[in-house]
Amino acid sequence: MIYVMFKHFIGIASIAFLSACGSPAPDAALLQPGVSRELAQFRKEHFKEVRYNLFFSIPESREEAVTGKADITLAIRERQPVIIDFRGESEQVASVLLNGRKVPYTVKDEHIVIDTREVTNGENRVTIEFTANDQSLNRRDEFLYTLLVPDRARTLFPCFDQPDMKSLFTLSLEVPSSWQAVANGAIEQVDSTSVTGRRRVYFRETEPLSTYLFSFVAGKLTRETYSRDGRNISIYHRETDPKKVAQCSDIASEVFDALEWQEEYTQIPYPFAKYDLIILPGFQFGGMEHTGATLYTDGRMFLNENPTLNERLARSSLIAHETSHMWFGDFVTMEWFNDVWTKEVFANYYASQMIEPLFPEVNHSLNFMLDYIPAAYSEDRTAGANPVKQQLENMRDAGLMYGNIIYDKSPVILEMLIKKMGKESFRKGIQEYLKKYAYGNATWEGLIGILDKYTDDDLSAWSHVWVNEKGMPEISGVITEGKTLLVAQKDPLRRGLHWEQDLSFLVVYPDGKTEDVQVSFKKEAMFCFKDLKRPAGEGTFVIPNADGKGYGFFCLFENNANACLSYLPFCKDEVLRGSLLITLYENLLNRRIPAELYMEAMLDYLPGETNSLLFSAALGYIGNCQRLYPSDPEKLEQVLWRIVMTAEQPQRRLQAFRQYRSIARSPEAVRRLYALWKDGKEPAGCSLSENDYISLSYDLAIQMPDKADEIVATQQARITNPDRKRQYAFISPSVSPRKEVRDSVFASLLVVGNRRIEPWASAALSNLNCQLRQKEAVGYIRPALEALQEVQRTGDIFFPRDWVRALLNGHTSLAARKEVDDFFAAHPDYPVLLSNKVRQQADHLYRLHD
Repeated sequence: MIYVMFKHFIGIASIAFLSACGSPAPDAALLQPGVSRELAQFRKEHFKEVRYNLFFSIPESREEAVTGKADITLAIRERQPVIIDFRGESEQVASVLLNGRKVPYTVKDEHIVIDTREVTNGENRVTIEFTANDQSLNRRDEFLYTLLVPDRARTLFPCFDQPDMKSLFTLSLEVPSSWQAVANGAIEQVDSTSVTGRRRVYFRETEPLSTYLFSFVAGKLTRETYSRDGRNISIYHRETDPKKVAQCSDIASEVFDALEWQEEYTQIPYPFAKYDLIILPGFQFGGMEHTGATLYTDGRMFLNENPTLNERLARSSLIAHETSHMWFGDFVTMEWFNDVWTKEVFANYYASQMIEPLFPEVNHSLNFMLDYIPAAYSEDRTAGANPVKQQLENMRDAGLMYGNIIYDKSPVILEMLIKKMGKESFRKGIQEYLKKYAYGNATWEGLIGILDKYTDDDLSAWSHVWVNEKGMPEISGVITEGKTLLVAQKDPLRRGLHWEQDLSFLVVYPDGKTEDVQVSFKKEAMFCFKDLKRPAGEGTFVIPNADGKGYGFFCLFENNANACLSYLPFCKDEVLRGSLLITLYENLLNRRIPAELYMEAMLDYLPGETNSLLFSAALGYIGNCQRLYPSDPEKLEQVLWRIVMTAEQPQRRLQAFRQYRSIARSPEAVRRLYALWKDGKEPAGCSLSENDYISLSYDLAIQMPDKADEIVATQQARITNPDRKRQYAFISPSVSPRKEVRDSVFASLLVVGNRRIEPWASAALSNLNCQLRQKEAVGYIRPALEALQEVQRTGDIFFPRDWVRALLNGHTSLAARKEVDDFFAAHPDYPVLLSNKVRQQADHLYRLHD
């Protein structure tokens, strides 16, 4: 330790001495923690042709450190200090060589700095031996995987951790002999080592990649390989259920389909050497698009024995999404993470197109609308709304760019853009974009510049409002003098913005006949007038956004709420029903429909809904209404249980059962659920999975405190898969009937190491703050919010949002809102990007207690 400290002192002294001799130390703006815009630009201007040759030694025990060696070669245009990103302590850097010789260096503010005087013009080679941080290694007892998006590569190895410095990677891993190893490149060679029980795996050099896409997985994994038309795909997993393992062939088939679709659409062959995928338990995302080693979570990929349509669609969409990223994100990458949405918008939009031939029975216009618009509204309607394209000064905040706005609002916007241009013109523009920026980096403005050549419209002005500004328009209307439809849009934030879009309104006359009215808002338009074909008599009402293509808050016309609710069961057009469902719920949240009226109408409508997607959406809205505006649960329970017992489609019975389980409060309902769980029985025609029984055990333990210990112990014994047993053992204490145990669980979650498996931590926090225990759990809110900055710093991109959602979703009280208010009052300068996450998840507290 004394030697390390002395070495570090000598490094600082050397830099200071060199500075005094006329070689200035790097500008302070370049050396702030993280990767600032200034540092990123500095390196882009002076460094080029970067290559990494990396080695990691991975012990079998996760208690032992992972050590490594990085050989970084780069060309330097003119002598400059070499600033390498590494988020570790100085003690973790064992040695630094430049061009084969030891040089003085400093480890400061998450960087390793080599002074200008040590550098030569042209090619330089930096060799660093180091100890890796565990943060991005995601280590378990029998496996580990790296997850480096967006700026976590610097926690694993020294690098230039910015997306616009694409590099070639060569990797070798030393691992236990019983472990598999997978990485971006194909395996080139495997050698035994001088150490018994160890072997070294060498991987081929990759194509140019951003650091966040570098990845490897090592551990006890099973490998399945599939082939089609000369292309091979390997699937690695840890699943033990034979019925789930049998799904691997279906998964591989959908990957092949997705690759072929994108190759045909883009006219660019798959741009990387291989496509392997690893399905992992407890993986914190749905998937991650590492080339050659794409990661997926087991919960989304291995479906239950009788999956619902939503679950099958979700898996296919996920596969198509991650596969699309090979072209949009990996082949062509955003220049800076403020444009991260430019990879997510294409992945989601094209996924919606790619799954169409796989599900010919599905109304895909309806599916697109239900997939994206409600999720986008859930953030865009809040005080924490953000633009699609956000400002980002430092990569350390890049994870906060992610959310429903970039994943769900952006595909809706893209669909509008494609409609403006035409599908073929847009496709030609996209093909030019991919060829121009192949294996490179691009911006949204660069894409718009290309697309402008294929249309006469002013895309820049259109893009400014939809992409660069937050929020959405409020759209209202009235029928004037009984014959003219007047529609107005306004900016609720009073910026004077005008959203250019085409809107559809359905006028329903008293005799049941209808008239479709198209309204177009162009540029500066705030009002639109349309004469009706016939006078609107008493009883005429209007359904806004009838085709579901518009985006905004559509206020129901005055006195139209009852009529729209009553019309819902009789509306034959599925897209119209779906759009009306969304509009009615948004009006409920904005207090334009009484909760009692809404719930009564929805319960009358639900049993007769024949479309599976609409049935699922309606179930979700009903559950949310009961959570936010609790009423006597008996009628709700009765309606749901009747569907469980009598619905013709098994998946409808299952969906109704899951909602019944979540809202059941009456003694009769709880006793019924307990009997089902205890005997391991299923309601007739309703196939329950292991996950259903696990979720049921949590709910029952909360509602039946005298039996909680017995329920948890019994359920733990029923689980056979070792990964799922560990998961249950971690989460189940959060449903303990003893407050001291729950307090202990909460205190443990404030410790970084106990949040290592983020989905488990989120599930435990959610149980602690469930609605039935919210009075006791109010005290968790403030400390959990105080920990949020550390949660962001130590967690992955979705964890801050998931942390706050798990914390606040079960709370509906004024006391909970006060905790949030007090937190912001105590932190008036809280980071905007992070405060937006809190305001998004706290939105319901402000609507309930405005």
